[in-house]
Amino acid sequence: MTLLALVLSVLIGFQVTWNVEPAREQEGGAVHMTVHLDEEDLLFLIENGSEVASWEVAAIIDGELTVRNSGLVIKNELPVNETLSILNVPTGSHLLTVIVRDLETGRSYSWEEEIEVPLMDSAYWSSGSLQILEGTTQRASGSTEVVWYVYAPSLPNEPDSLNAAYVLRDASGVTRSEGWMNMTASGISFEYTVSIDINDLDAGEYEILTAVMYGDEIVAASRKRLDILQSWDVWGEDPDLTRKLVRPIASSAELRALADAEGPSSQNAVMAEFWHRRDPSPGTVRNESLEEYLTRLDYIEDHFSVLNKMGINTDRGRVYVLLGEPDISENRPLENFSLPSQTWTYFTPPLEVSFVDYDGYGEFELYTEWEEVRNAWERHRIF
Repeated sequence: MTLLALVLSVLIGFQVTWNVEPAREQEGGAVHMTVHLDEEDLLFLIENGSEVASWEVAAIIDGELTVRNSGLVIKNELPVNETLSILNVPTGSHLLTVIVRDLETGRSYSWEEEIEVPLMDSAYWSSGSLQILEGTTQRASGSTEVVWYVYAPSLPNEPDSLNAAYVLRDASGVTRSEGWMNMTASGISFEYTVSIDINDLDAGEYEILTAVMYGDEIVAASRKRLDILQSWDVWGEDPDLTRKLVRPIASSAELRALADAEGPSSQNAVMAEFWHRRDPSPGTVRNESLEEYLTRLDYIEDHFSVLNKMGINTDRGRVYVLLGEPDISENRPLENFSLPSQTWTYFTPPLEVSFVDYDGYGEFELYTEWEEVRNAWERHRIF
């Protein structure tokens, strides 16, 4: 997933769960979705003493609108679970898109997923694609929930054993987790679920593989890519590391409060208040400023870390975490006895920031006065 897609997925508050019914002979399959809407997804207005919001949900298969529902909801009736179904979907892979629109503001958010509609065959097993409910890009924290549907052929006898196993492996093929999945059966349909611990995984690309065993034979299998992002300690678990990560946006008083906090609970409380002060929508579940800051930490670690120095400890990293991506970036390589340099141009706030690589090792040091950068950030700060 690209950085842009990651940011969009973070900004989407609603969630979608779905189930695919396989196609049968001449009939197409079906896709059933439940869209979960909560407070942060809608703007509520006062009507007759109640806070009311209006919404619209649409489902699209391969770019074609197939079903659309709309409605009103009173705030104290949240969350809303809206069910949509798409019938007669051909077998094969499809792009499923769900769009939620707030009818008061006109803003809309979209969610999409590649789905597989299998063919129900009387002689063969079939399965849908794996669902990673929290999304295919996650931070290395907590666990991730996986759901998988498998469909059995007509069997002469009930199977003595029908188990499903999963393996989580990294890009090098090393197994990082494995185990059995939980099963719920309904006729010929089997739902397998598992919660996989992703705490402390290294950032990188992973793969989840699943297989169903009928006796000693593997009868169905599936796989799904999972991209893991670094879990940044911005909560004070390691106070020294947290101070390094938040120093560009923290005041001296906030850094002293973290240094003076005694024990993990006090350190966590200090940082919880730190991020609460920067939350642009404190009445909702999400903290958009925190999400954006973590996204910038991801970027600078990928692009600016050098010689075992973390991205946040470089001049380019500190400028980027404050001002974000420049509107124009110019690179000037070593030529005519001049040192390699970079210039970042920002339109809002209007600013030109220059960096110079004095040693030729790829660490560009700030040439512009740091005070200019801080003043520009103060005028247009989001943290």
